[in-house]
Amino acid sequence: MSAASQEQEQPTPLRFDFNKAVEAARRDFGDKLQGITFINLDAPDVEAQMERFYAGLSDKGREELGNRRRENSDFLTKDASPTVWRTTDGQGLLLAYGSRTHLSEAEKIHYAPDDPAKLLHYTFSHELGHLVVKGADVYGNYAEHAADTFAILRGLQSRFLDRKDVKQIADGRDMLGWLNADVTHITSMSLDALLINPKHADFTCLTPKQTAEISAKHADIFALDGINASTMRSVLPRWGLTLAQMRGDSMEALGALVLAADKKSLPFYFAARIILTVQARKESGDPLLADTHFGGEKWEKVFAAIDKKAHGRDIGAARAVTQEDLKPQTAIQKLASKLKPLSI
Repeated sequence: MSAASQEQEQPTPLRFDFNKAVEAARRDFGDKLQGITFINLDAPDVEAQMERFYAGLSDKGREELGNRRRENSDFLTKDASPTVWRTTDGQGLLLAYGSRTHLSEAEKIHYAPDDPAKLLHYTFSHELGHLVVKGADVYGNYAEHAADTFAILRGLQSRFLDRKDVKQIADGRDMLGWLNADVTHITSMSLDALLINPKHADFTCLTPKQTAEISAKHADIFALDGINASTMRSVLPRWGLTLAQMRGDSMEALGALVLAADKKSLPFYFAARIILTVQARKESGDPLLADTHFGGEKWEKVFAAIDKKAHGRDIGAARAVTQEDLKPQTAIQKLASKLKPLSI
């Protein structure tokens, strides 16, 4: 084969275009995005865009912005992280996005796809989900489940993401939750449900409205709230602990939770999934996990309990990702009409 032929067979690298993403968002969700200012943190004139946004705020809006800046000095600066924000009087609505991901050391373990274009698309769609999915604009685990589900569906629909990317993002959410004791952003169960997909639905056929509605349905089913959220927070201690202490203490607590929790509960699923993800990352040689140990009789009991309680469930969707022959995707109309979440 000639060099020219080989070059032709190489896939075209993905490119994320912020302006086209904004156009698509307004086309698909224009009624929900009226008054929104989209700011690309990578734009050469980003500071001028922010000044114009600030100038358009009411006195009340500027006061609220000042309060937000006291919480986060980088907010509405070129060093900001991707976020959405609105004033209580509805005058200002902002989606800020940029290629700077501001990942902490704990987040740098394959938090999102390695391809920058995939990361940009996923993060933009996640923030967009906070604006267009019902109930996703209020801080909490429900909102993160909704926004992550929405971002994954948009990524699959646009061909920016594939099944392996979804698995990697879901694993990263678990690792982020464990290492940062961040229960709010643990969303892996919603993403696993998309991968396992027992209805074999073709998500590329969903309309924008259906995509947003299914995202809300997944959040309804899988979000941690009440006693489930309290249970997870109790095994992911944060304050006053170093990362090394968190890795040791919280892993022990997660193991105990697996042994004690009801097999059908959300805490069991999330605890088991975090343990399995950490184990897989450790076996792959992740240096951050070198001092994490699963030896001894106790851990034999924990892994035996996971196998028994899972009872064939594909915790972590590992089997779903490796399946080569999926059944024909024939149930999309039923899924789209009833908008039922994909139970796993």
